[in-house]
Amino acid sequence: MRMKKLIILAVAAIALVACSRTFEHHATEPAQIGFSTWAENLTKTEARVQGTSTFLAGDTFAVYGYKDKDDNSDPKVVFDHDGTNDVVVTASGNPVDDWDYPNHRFWDSNYDKYIFYAISPSQIGLDAGVSPTTGAITSASITFSGKNNDILVADKKQVDKGSAPYFSNFSTVPLVFNHVASLVDFRVKKTPSLGDATVTVTAFELSNVDSQGSLSVSAAYTDTHPVASWTEPGTARSSYGPGDGVNSVNLPIEIDEDTGFDAANPGTPSTATNATTSTYLINNLVAMPQLFRASNGENPQKLTITYKIAVTGSSDVEYTSEIYLNQFDFEDDDYNSTAAYVTRWEPGKHYTFFITLDAHVIDFSATITDWTSISGYHYLVN
Repeated sequence: MRMKKLIILAVAAIALVACSRTFEHHATEPAQIGFSTWAENLTKTEARVQGTSTFLAGDTFAVYGYKDKDDNSDPKVVFDHDGTNDVVVTASGNPVDDWDYPNHRFWDSNYDKYIFYAISPSQIGLDAGVSPTTGAITSASITFSGKNNDILVADKKQVDKGSAPYFSNFSTVPLVFNHVASLVDFRVKKTPSLGDATVTVTAFELSNVDSQGSLSVSAAYTDTHPVASWTEPGTARSSYGPGDGVNSVNLPIEIDEDTGFDAANPGTPSTATNATTSTYLINNLVAMPQLFRASNGENPQKLTITYKIAVTGSSDVEYTSEIYLNQFDFEDDDYNSTAAYVTRWEPGKHYTFFITLDAHVIDFSATITDWTSISGYHYLVN
């Protein structure tokens, strides 16, 4: 039995833009700093589904920031983080058409610019250490269960007094949020050599996965983009199964055929569309970003899969295999490379790991060895 393990990596989409209907106060025309957002395909009334990139009613973010002069000589915190005055902004409407918060702040036209930072859901910000002047964040310890803790951190946003359509006319301030967890799928498919066989996965487990740590966002944003990292969790590790993704999968499950897989030509990538020729084992697992430990090291991240191959007229044959996550590569062919392996899950990326099951029938041929010719001689004289 030969089993091929491979992966396709896809960068997750940036979370939806959060616009701030941001106003501010001056002496003759008070205008509050408010928040609103636009998002696509809003059809639900509960908070955003974990792992998606669409805000829904009930979503929240905590906002922080300050105002200053052009020469940076007079910074004043406007949205603070002190455990009591944190500002929680909540979405409403279906689709979302408003973001609001208590104790509104107002624009101050005596200043030249505002700098904003934000994190969603708001509770992560409330529990974290947050600098309202640098956007640096150090969260409390966070435990990932697979279905939650999809955390968003906004780009640093500067609003200048003279820049339309913002400060001058109290217009909208767009906050762009980014996923800082990882999203992971596991899918399985069979090769055409198993096309006449029924292949059923009966058990699947992802184990030794780092599942607890603290989020850190550097004060040094890169081109306004947050730089997020996660602490090493020590021995806090978890196992996940098909029911642990945002979208639960039930086993046993019969798997689909990858019609474009050509095992007869080693190194030839599959020509099929894997999304339609493979079957989910884990669907949208929200995971903590992490480095994969070596397969010959201590407690490496690994998966264990059990499956049956059934052919009409024969007994089912069951197989169990272990695969280490650092053995997935970037090519959908029938052997693993020696260099281009996936080494980690990074913040803001959506990983799909494909397991390709292959097997070949034990065929027989037959020939008959021809008779061996032997000559015997006897010479008789009377």
